[in-house]
Amino acid sequence: MTDHNLFHAGELEMQQLAGVQAIAARTGNLIEGLAPSRAMDFIRQQTIAWIGIDDGEGLPWAFPLFGPPGFINPNTGELLEIELNERFPIPDRWLVNLRKGKAVACLLIELSTRRRLRINGTIREINDHRLQVDVRQAYPNCPKYIRKRELLENPGYCKFHFKSQGQVLNDQLEKLIRQSDTAFVASLGPNGADISHRGGPSGFIKCQPPGKITVPDYPGNNMFNTLGNFKANLMGGLVIVDFNQGYFLQLSGDIKIIFGQQNPDIATGGTHRLWELAITKWQLFQLETDTQWKNLDFSAYNP
Repeated sequence: MTDHNLFHAGELEMQQLAGVQAIAARTGNLIEGLAPSRAMDFIRQQTIAWIGIDDGEGLPWAFPLFGPPGFINPNTGELLEIELNERFPIPDRWLVNLRKGKAVACLLIELSTRRRLRINGTIREINDHRLQVDVRQAYPNCPKYIRKRELLENPGYCKFHFKSQGQVLNDQLEKLIRQSDTAFVASLGPNGADISHRGGPSGFIKCQPPGKITVPDYPGNNMFNTLGNFKANLMGGLVIVDFNQGYFLQLSGDIKIIFGQQNPDIATGGTHRLWELAITKWQLFQLETDTQWKNLDFSAYNP
């Protein structure tokens, strides 16, 4: 399979702009058409699935689903199942977007070991008991920029409480963003939905009034799945996490990719790239379950 089979035009354009076409082609060999057999135990052990999907109006959204080990079942690798039941209610604002036939992305990330696996596909079925996803792509990602954390007690199925929504960030939300070191970004492209981790030192995401945030684009796997999707579709979604209080701030809006940035207050790890999200909508949720995380070390790769 060549790079042109693996990547769409937006990804190929970003790879060319960065001069990494050959590297991307080699890295792309990691992409498989089903969940790899070597990752089956890892998948079943996970307690969080990070989901990326569109809202039917073109806006991507990212959000988490929590459950006990085993609530995610890879079956034989071609079908991913996520258990749902009355103990595990998905907020209506998220559930309404999960519809049969829609492209959906799932990221499994184990913060304590920095292992992660991306699984993209299409919703085969959703009912009161489970979400079924036909796997189209599955591949591991490098452990860079992940803040190590350990969940001290597995809360099992978790309920989220909707707090508020709006279009303009208030002081409380800007403070949450300035203190965060972890976020997850949803994007949409010709090949479907995608969701990816973004991490860095506390405050790596900047609030840029009015109504904008900026995220540095550190050196990564050179496939440019996220920025390639942004090239093809200038909409993006981000969920920014406050692990201490269990807050999840969802943002969605227009994207602008910025090259050659020279602001000394924004470290990019040498890429001089960042992307800007002009907020169309935001939503704030909080876990009703009291989850306790032990903060471990920052990534040695952080700029």
